[in-house]
Amino acid sequence: MNSFLLTLVQFIAVILVAPFVTGLVRMCKARFQGRHGASPFLPYITYATLLKKQMVISKSTSWVFRLVPFVVLATTLFLVCVLPLLVFGGAFVSLGHFMIVAGVLALGAAFLVMGGLESASAFGGMGASREMTLASLVEPAMIATFATFSIVTGAFTVDAMFANAHILTSPALIPAIAALIMVALAENARYPVDNPATHLELTMVHEAMVLEYSGPYLAMLEYASAVKLTIFSLLVANILFPMTLAVDATLVAILITIAYMIVKVIVVSFLLALLESLIAKMRFYRMQEYMTIAFFFALAGLVFALIHITL
Repeated sequence: MNSFLLTLVQFIAVILVAPFVTGLVRMCKARFQGRHGASPFLPYITYATLLKKQMVISKSTSWVFRLVPFVVLATTLFLVCVLPLLVFGGAFVSLGHFMIVAGVLALGAAFLVMGGLESASAFGGMGASREMTLASLVEPAMIATFATFSIVTGAFTVDAMFANAHILTSPALIPAIAALIMVALAENARYPVDNPATHLELTMVHEAMVLEYSGPYLAMLEYASAVKLTIFSLLVANILFPMTLAVDATLVAILITIAYMIVKVIVVSFLLALLESLIAKMRFYRMQEYMTIAFFFALAGLVFALIHITL
């Protein structure tokens, strides 16, 4: 019963704060660019407005086009339930095996690609092609990163990894954390991999695939993107500060971990906005260099961890 309550608290907190994270990143970027920026609560109004709008669907699409938003949103909500975002020891941590997590992320990306192809538009096909290229580069780096955590901690579920990972006693985690940050930027289509605010043909990846969606379907896809950004923001923060996660379902522990969560998403959003204001987007044909660096960071951590075990 305690584990179910912890999972429920985590689920509700993450889905409620996700639009705020997206809005906060946009506001911070605007401030860095000398603009006032919109309120960080604007995405809540945007999603509610989209839910009330009528959908326009191309005649060339099939049932797959309509299924994509549900699958993409379901994959992100699944990750909210199995990953240690606010608490340790949730009800579904056994489903948080790192290979399952990587597979669920790949499933969401695959359906998003099919949605981009379904509309038979030039933009959708271009974005789908680029997304599959990026996915083939991201998956090896992600698996190697989680494999490093697994070797260091002796665990296979992400919950157990984060519970036993201590960066001060395990220097091998340092390159793995760097790789995790790079993977998080790629998975969320952020700089330097993609510009989430662009609508230019030469730079679009994620936006090109959702360009044909409207109304409630677009709201679901945008909300799934916000939830995924929140997931990776909390994962990066939690691996550095695992002591901020709750292990008991007491009221005091829950309130404290929610306060920690708000602080973590504010700090990570500020740092992400700062990073995106300081660097430029890389050319698409240099993405293999970026993801190769991430892979070798993870591989270096894996090698250091194996050497440490054998000594």
